[in-house]
Amino acid sequence: MSPVARQTQESTSPRPVRKVRACTGCRSLKIKCRMPQHGPPCARCQSRTLQCRVDRNPQSLLDESDKWRRTVSGNVSQLQTAVNVLLRMAELPALASYDRSDNDQTPAAAAADESDALMQPAPIATAADEVETDIYGSPINSLYQLTRMPSTDGGSNGAVSQDIEPANDFISRGCIGENAARHLFRRFVDRFDHFCYGIICPHETLDSLRRSSTLLTAAVCTVGALHEAERSTDFTVCHKELLRLLSTRMLTYRYSVDDIRALLVASYWLGNISYTLIGHAIRTATILNYHQAYFMAIKGDQRSFERARLWYVLYIMDHHSSILYSRPALISANQEPHQQWERFISSEHGGEPDVRMSSQVALYHIIAKVKDVFGSQSAQLLPDHCLYQLRGYFSDLDRWYMAWGNRMKTNPYVGNFPVDGAILHYHFARLHMCSYIFRGITSQTAQNVSDQVREYASLAVTSATAVLELVLERDDLRNALVGMPVYFHGMITFAAVFLIKAATTNFLGLTTVDADAAFALLDRCVRELRSQRAARQHLIYHISRGLEEMMARARPTMNENGESGGITATQEEVAAIDSLFALDTFDLLRYPLEYNEDVLANGDYQWAV
Repeated sequence: MSPVARQTQESTSPRPVRKVRACTGCRSLKIKCRMPQHGPPCARCQSRTLQCRVDRNPQSLLDESDKWRRTVSGNVSQLQTAVNVLLRMAELPALASYDRSDNDQTPAAAAADESDALMQPAPIATAADEVETDIYGSPINSLYQLTRMPSTDGGSNGAVSQDIEPANDFISRGCIGENAARHLFRRFVDRFDHFCYGIICPHETLDSLRRSSTLLTAAVCTVGALHEAERSTDFTVCHKELLRLLSTRMLTYRYSVDDIRALLVASYWLGNISYTLIGHAIRTATILNYHQAYFMAIKGDQRSFERARLWYVLYIMDHHSSILYSRPALISANQEPHQQWERFISSEHGGEPDVRMSSQVALYHIIAKVKDVFGSQSAQLLPDHCLYQLRGYFSDLDRWYMAWGNRMKTNPYVGNFPVDGAILHYHFARLHMCSYIFRGITSQTAQNVSDQVREYASLAVTSATAVLELVLERDDLRNALVGMPVYFHGMITFAAVFLIKAATTNFLGLTTVDADAAFALLDRCVRELRSQRAARQHLIYHISRGLEEMMARARPTMNENGESGGITATQEEVAAIDSLFALDTFDLLRYPLEYNEDVLANGDYQWAV
């Protein structure tokens, strides 16, 4: 080693420090200090009752200070780890997203902060200190920038961390066995996901799903258990966990893509929470700019294409909900993404799921135009000149069926459901559009209506009959009765109940209804519904039981020769003919049933909305 290197090493290496043992009194007198092993006082100070003080070496003070800092740092690190684990269990933002509190305050400043506590927003997900360069940005961004209020975009446009430890989810806690969860996951991926275009669960394994989103895991397991006869207990557990997770997330906007998918899954198959969740999902997806993903998707961006697909599903479900509940849709049909479906299909990442979705988007573009023109005032009589305009929309519907019917392909997971489903949607739409024609027509004015109105009355009965016959005659539709979304069950129920009312009132003379044939068809439907196997909480059991009870009440009103005698008990309800089409007056999703332990859930799960 060179002399220079040796000198450098000696200068940088710590020098040995002598430990101070003599007290200050003995050191000042330069006499020997007899200090016992246990420390002061020394012999001299003790004999003279003097204060014995030992000055510590500065180096020893530094050593002890470093030791204390290391101990405190280790304790803080342990606390941070524990808090992060608890935050992940509660699906809250990571600890790093919370503001650091300033402890270097005077008592007066601390008191002032405490007095103004109600004026300060929560420090969760506070936006970063960035200057917005867009002069015409959203007005709310200016408010966030100046007040540091929590931003609804979650600080990262919704792209929250996808690396979730599944060590504390409901599966690891033992609420449901891991083998059972894997079985439900595979059932959903291999079957039910394809009723929703096969885009809801892109994960290949349960472990991958659990690491990505606890909310989607609970939703997938809940829907999987709902559709298996032996999984009623698992459904109750999973459904309870799903509701717990949803309630804790309802007031936050930190959603990942898979969390949005979870809202779609629950809205698509769970009728008791469908209407609430679809609205929340639309608002959340709008905040995360999913409604604008189309414009980057058609340019080939894979990430935007995935989000645009989810937005299309939201659009479809929104219009499903609008029809089922006779309420306005939240998403407008007049925006470019909802009109340029062919451009979306032909984009770089387009495929068979996009053809299926786009067929629905095109269908509800027609339905939305009808709603916009004729409004939602059900008591207002439709003028005669509007019948010609409505006939044009029926022609649009016929062209829709001719354009899209042949584009549907057989799916390896759900068979001919896409093809048969398109036909079913066609009849659903015709039955729904007929409801506009009979607005405001009473039993007294029914005999004076035009031939066009009578023609549409016959069309309504034909469409309702076609819905039920199609479900009974097509194998893939019968097999899909357990698996299809809530909207299909609602519209099948709509057709069945409409047919009961039309048969028992003979449509108030507007058209001839073969009551015997109608009730025979309804009996076949009830038998088919009862033959299906699913968890006892499934909606299909409520529908079959409700139809049986409604038919039992309707049959005594029929004359012995089979002609309609009218439903005298509910004559006021059908005074207006359009009440035959008012789904909310007899919605079997909310039908009051007497629960049967052999069939229904005995109160542990209800479909009441």
